Amino acid sequence: MVFALDQAEWAAGAAAGPDYATDWHIHDCAMLLLPRRGALLVELEGQRAASPLRPGEALLVSPGHGHRTRAGDAAHRHIVLYAPADRLGRWLQGRPWRRGLLPAAMAPLLAYRDALADDAGRARLADRLLLEEAAATGPDPAPAEHGADLAQAIARHLSSHLQAPQPLDALAARFGLSRRQMTRLFQRHHGRSIADHLGALRVQEAARRIAAGQAVLAAAHAVGLASPSHLARLFRRHAGHAPSQARSLARSHARSLARSLARSGAD
Repeated sequence: MVFALDQAEWAAGAAAGPDYATDWHIHDCAMLLLPRRGALLVELEGQRAASPLRPGEALLVSPGHGHRTRAGDAAHRHIVLYAPADRLGRWLQGRPWRRGLLPAAMAPLLAYRDALADDAGRARLADRLLLEEAAATGPDPAPAEHGADLAQAIARHLSSHLQAPQPLDALAARFGLSRRQMTRLFQRHHGRSIADHLGALRVQEAARRIAAGQAVLAAAHAVGLASPSHLARLFRRHAGHAPSQARSLARSHARSLARSLARSGAD
């Protein structure tokens, strides 16, 4: 079976759910798979078995190379982009397919796309921007240890979703892992638990906001916390002081920097 782009400049689509599956087929164009939640199982011509593709990774398959895909779990969702092979030459480099880490520049665009309904007009615009970014960059090389890319992708997701609740079961489902797999993987590659990592990120962002003049309550809400008391506990754990001190510490740092610059100028 051949799926044809025909004369179109590009195309995009999205699929989700446990029942998603395709038969063996080829395209007359390049196909870029972008998992967004759960695991997508991919079989490629010449490969012995299906392998999972998870959020944080991307796979581009060249025209004429046989493949089939199916959902790896109930949480599965992915976006797919189609374009002439020469548009995505940075990815293929003469190969029949290429797998790698999602380019960092595409992450915020994908987070924006995730918030849109698939039939929304802005979704098509976001798909076009994703294709332009993919054509301009190409995949980041995969690390030597396979689990490192997943741990990195989880950390990026946490950093860009500070305001949202992050229950571990839902987070594990998003990345096609069990809760135990995910927590052990993250601990191994980041040296601390997901809760500690998220707490530190929230303190860092809240401190920046408070130093800029935002009220403590507003800063707490901006990083997904319901109360200043919760933020205060995180500050004591990760910064060693109360949230209210973030503003005075920032001013003190600014004064010290100004004095240092003045001394340098005098010299």
